[in-house]
Amino acid sequence: MVGAGSVIPWGPAVPPRWCGRRADGPRRNGERTMRAVGIERFGGTPQLMQLPVPEPGSGRLQVAIETAAVNPLDRAIASGSLAGLGEYRFPLALGMDGAGTVIAVGDGVTRFRVGDRVFGQFWSRPLQFGTFAEVSVVQETPAFGALAAVPDELPSREAAALPTSGMTALGAIDHARVPEGGTVFVIGATGGVGTFVVQAAAARGIRVIATAPARLAEQVRGLGATEIVVPGAQPFGQALRGPAPEGVDAVLDLVGDRSLIGGVAGAVRDGGALISTAFGLDEQFLADERIRTMNYRLDRKPARLTELTGLVTAGTIRPVIGTDLPLEEAPRALAGGVGATGLRGKTVLHVR
Repeated sequence: MVGAGSVIPWGPAVPPRWCGRRADGPRRNGERTMRAVGIERFGGTPQLMQLPVPEPGSGRLQVAIETAAVNPLDRAIASGSLAGLGEYRFPLALGMDGAGTVIAVGDGVTRFRVGDRVFGQFWSRPLQFGTFAEVSVVQETPAFGALAAVPDELPSREAAALPTSGMTALGAIDHARVPEGGTVFVIGATGGVGTFVVQAAAARGIRVIATAPARLAEQVRGLGATEIVVPGAQPFGQALRGPAPEGVDAVLDLVGDRSLIGGVAGAVRDGGALISTAFGLDEQFLADERIRTMNYRLDRKPARLTELTGLVTAGTIRPVIGTDLPLEEAPRALAGGVGATGLRGKTVLHVR
């Protein structure tokens, strides 16, 4: 049995799926190094680099990352807009969401063992080695994130696509407090959070009206939406008069375009909710006393990751992956240079 303070050696004894094609890894000045995509400072351009392989300190896991997923959160961290939230060290390997196998554990670790497959939002304090790297080091209980065991039947590709977007979707729906049989209008249903919102809301018996281009309408209906509003065809408030003449119980904005939100707030019933996961509500909206409004920041992450895991295991929801890329393409993905032919969903990076 391998427990706390134990290590799977970085070498031929480690299965290739854990340690990549070069089992011993390259060395620089006698130090083991790894491929990572990161920044030297806030505001720097993300780039592929060689970084020292991090070792797990007390209460931390060393994880061989197999797959990672790209989120707007990664761009925000790289830009420095979240510099006041958390603690960071440079050079910083980016990446919050990932899945991989524990290859070493520090003293005091009790929840996970060497050989366990784990996934989650790897937001530790301090953050230096994220998931856009061959090896990450993460707190057993991440200070700002959440970590869990990967269900046996769930491939790493799907596991990596779940955490931040899936947890955000569940949290936004919870705060909207739409009753079973109620109606929610989802702005931005084809993206990472949106594809989860549509599925999770429909699973709760909520009627979903969602925005989507006409060419993707059937795919969004396949996720659980009952009505589709095509952006640009007419103002959202006007478009909702047909499918929801008495208004909707909630609007979930996943885009952050205030020009779109302004036309739809009036469609929310008295006492309903207008929630933006993209911080699209200004002070005027937040001061509205007729309805409940908020810019939603992901909360209760461990509990939400547990709920998300259960929903995926039960087959209730699934991640929609629009693009698969190798690790070295992460800078292009972060710059917004990657498109999907179908639902945008999640962009997944294959590290190994």
